[in-house]
Amino acid sequence: MANVKRIEALADAIGVLNKIHDPESRAYQNRNPGLCKVYSFSKLNMMDEQGYRIFTSMIGGLRFLHQDLIWKCSGQTRAKGDSGKLKPTSTLTELLKSFKLSDIGNVIQAVAFINDALKTSEVTENTELKYFLEEGE
Repeated sequence: MANVKRIEALADAIGVLNKIHDPESRAYQNRNPGLCKVYSFSKLNMMDEQGYRIFTSMIGGLRFLHQDLIWKCSGQTRAKGDSGKLKPTSTLTELLKSFKLSDIGNVIQAVAFINDALKTSEVTENTELKYFLEEGE
């Protein structure tokens, strides 16, 4: 059994897709593994020219992504997938679409990464988001 929490494996997969360990990437430079955008006028001084959040540390960016995923997986945001607003029964593919990572190559890579991280083979592109909020066995 893996010691990695499901939501953390999901966050790490998104970071990998955004090239978080490539010093040339926007995700790395902004310390923003989810490439999350600013949606509040009070945060305008914390964004780059394209509206992506800038964090002061990678830990801060990862904490924000972790919380953002909890909100999205539990249906507490306005983020949308193919079937409308994300909810716990939305799929992994729909979540990746909200991060602009839904092309088939990204989906395949995310599924493989999450399964490797969790030492399982049960995650697919159709895994419901509520799965990532559960502890596992």
